[in-house]
This record gives sequence, structure tokens and C-alpha cells, in this order.
Amino acid sequence: MIYKSSISKANKVIFAFVFIIIILATIPIFNSNDLASFIIVVSINLSALFFLAWILFDTEYRIDKTHLYCKSGPFNKKIPIENIKKIKHHNGIIIPVTLKLALSHVGLIISYNYYDDIYISPENEAEFIEILIRINENIKILP
Repeated sequence: MIYKSSISKANKVIFAFVFIIIILATIPIFNSNDLASFIIVVSINLSALFFLAWILFDTEYRIDKTHLYCKSGPFNKKIPIENIKKIKHHNGIIIPVTLKLALSHVGLIISYNYYDDIYISPENEAEFIEILIRINENIKILP
């Protein structure tokens, strides 16, 4: 099963604002006669736009029989479902984990192995959790 990341309204606004700022910062270079500066600025800004768009449009989670695959643009994580210890619902801007492959401030903190955790935000959390529990009945669900 593949689950797209939910995206909060706040993050939609932030992404739109950043896209606009990058585009507006690029416009003045079109009046420049310096070709090298033009190429450098346009290359950097297009790379930044591409990177942000990649994250925005390619953040998803996939579950197969043995693993949970989390992907956000160029960042990937493969987690054996049998190693998942607990899943905790989270709602807030400050997320107490290092790896965050999500586009929303409302999501799930998945703890696996001994000290590892990841933050994700699948669109259909209930179905997502249900499938994980069918594969590993020992997963604890915390509010």
C-alpha cells in the first residue's frame, strides 16, 4: 500500500511563500549584463526550486509484507515492520525526533529498534496503523 503524506495548510503557505521569494530573488538578475552571474544565480535558484518541489510532490510511505518505506524527495528510510515498537500520535510544530519525512505538523512518531524514531504524516492514519498492526501485533499505539 502507498500512502501520500498529508500536508498542513501552514506548510502549504510556507512552501508557497518560499517559492515566491526564490522566484522574486531571481528576477533582478535578468537585468544584469554579467552572463556568469546570471548562470550562477539562475542555477542555484532553479536547483532550490527543484529540490523543494521534489520534497513537496514526492513524500510518501509504502508498506509491503515486511518493511515500511518512507520517502521525502531524496531522503529515504527502510524500516523492518517487526522492529517497530510503538506508534504515537503527534500534533505540534515542535517534533521531538531527528528524522522527519512529513509535510504536516499532525502525524505519527514511529519508534523502532532500541532508540530510533521517525516522524511521518500519512493521509489515512487509521488505515495505515491498522495495516502495520496486522503485520506486527506487538506494536503499541499511544495517544
